[in-house]
Amino acid sequence: MKLNLKNILPLVGAMSVLLFATAVADNGRQNDAMQQSNSGKRTYKRGASREIMPNAGPRVAHGLDFFVTADLIWWKAVQEGTTYSTSGFQNGFRTDLNAPSGRVAEAGKDWSPGFKLGAGFNFDHDGWDIYAEYTWLHSHNNSSLTTLLNSDVSFTITPSFELVSSSDFNSSSITDADARWHHHLHVIDLELGRNFYLSQFLTMRPFIGLKGTWQENDYRVKFISINNGELESGPYRMKTHNDVWGIGVRGGFDSAWYMSKNWSLYGDLAWTAMWADYDDITRKDTLTFEDPQDETRILSKVLFNNHYESHYSIKYLGELELGVRWEIWFYDDNYHFAIQAGWEEQVWINWNTFIQFGDIDTWNDLNFHGLNLKFRFDF
Repeated sequence: MKLNLKNILPLVGAMSVLLFATAVADNGRQNDAMQQSNSGKRTYKRGASREIMPNAGPRVAHGLDFFVTADLIWWKAVQEGTTYSTSGFQNGFRTDLNAPSGRVAEAGKDWSPGFKLGAGFNFDHDGWDIYAEYTWLHSHNNSSLTTLLNSDVSFTITPSFELVSSSDFNSSSITDADARWHHHLHVIDLELGRNFYLSQFLTMRPFIGLKGTWQENDYRVKFISINNGELESGPYRMKTHNDVWGIGVRGGFDSAWYMSKNWSLYGDLAWTAMWADYDDITRKDTLTFEDPQDETRILSKVLFNNHYESHYSIKYLGELELGVRWEIWFYDDNYHFAIQAGWEEQVWINWNTFIQFGDIDTWNDLNFHGLNLKFRFDF
């Protein structure tokens, strides 16, 4: 069979033209990418990009790509395990008396204002960014429980805070209890992330980094025992305290669901495995009473004094936030401003402990939840 060149030449020519056109188009795309990389700056029009996972910013067109953030927070801090007494008990064995409705008294919960301050920088390398943020919150809570003198109704002490037995204090006739809780929270977050498009109106910013914290937790309870209208002895005071600092690996993602160029719903999720050092866990019980030899003189003695030596552990922390965001680019896209309001929740799992009789390893969660109002400025 003879090879007919006249029939093959048109096919070879068509294939050559097709390959040449493809090479030219590919070279043009490479030149565009190099120009964008050399300039290092680009203004993104939301919803207009068709690239695979392009950088979603926010970036400014001709600025330095620094940004700062500031949050006003109003959180409720809840330290579990701070129940100290319950009421609603019948005193004695009278058959004509029913115990009234009582309540469980606890401290360790308080709505408090605080703040967050942050700063970051957007790199030219693949749209990466680095961001650091500091959180400050101080919480305080007082709680008390009182019964009437010479009443047939009394209350009892929660077993987890059972008093040290003492002949100088009648725990069966306690009429007043008071608890005070103080907590100081300091946190620093460091993140390396990249914000990109998953679709035209959905962005995601996965990140990895570190989380550090140092905290103080102070819990004090006071009991007063009165019998026949007279103060027998006391008050009986308990003071528990712990200091902790920790650092760990933190990762998660931030997402934004855009309804328009300026408005979006956002949802953030983070998880931390933190190495924690508890270097000061103490409990001290003291009792004050009148000097038997001189009623005008008040004495004090220590009934219980215990110290938990340095304790190291890995603790876990979960963070969630959901809210709405509004943002704008202005002055020829040289600046970017955003404001968002959301609800945040944090669970510090098995974070704190108090020394208790017979079981000192009872660990309790520390929780935070509340409102965040964040401002961001890129320049």
